[in-house]
Amino acid sequence: MANNEGTPTPSDDEALELETFDADHDGKIGLIDGYRATLGLVDAELEIAADKAEHKGVKGHLADAAHKLVDKLDND
Repeated sequence: MANNEGTPTPSDDEALELETFDADHDGKIGLIDGYRATLGLVDAELEIAADKAEHKGVKGHLADAAHKLVDKLDND
């Protein structure tokens, strides 16, 4: 664990995990909640990759297209 102030402490980790996986805020962590959380993280990584592509080559265009697709799935 890093010594940064923003690094969650072990007691914060559990609350963070519950909030992350309880996507529909019903107090229950279900299989779908876990997949939606993972999809959200993938979407964020794709968005970062698309933004970092300087010349929007093939990699940049693929990342941008994948981000748009995953974003639609994640937000439905």
